[in-house]
Amino acid sequence: MTETTLRAAPQTEAVEYARRLAARTMRTWALMEREELVTAIVAELVANAVRHAGTALELRLLRGSGRVRVEVRDRAAQLPRLTVPGPLDESHRGLFIVDRFANSWGADPVTGGKVVWAEVDI
Repeated sequence: MTETTLRAAPQTEAVEYARRLAARTMRTWALMEREELVTAIVAELVANAVRHAGTALELRLLRGSGRVRVEVRDRAAQLPRLTVPGPLDESHRGLFIVDRFANSWGADPVTGGKVVWAEVDI
């Protein structure tokens, strides 16, 4: 398994740093056909961590057999929940997007917080 990691403070700039890392990593792994999906998932999960957890976060991208796994760990215990936004809603779209783009996703409580993850088949 190949892995790349980013640790960031809970600031809006973290989303852009994470997007850049995801795009660069997908190109390095020669997975350009999945770059847009993975980058969108990364942006949504990191933005959710910044907005809702407000704690230091860690992004991990893992390439395994037949999949890329995105993990975002933060120090908040509350697990996210999927909501379906209305057509005029300007928020609550993050996990909805992740749910549409990922083959699977979830959230796992861990000591000191949680890990929200998503997987994309390659």
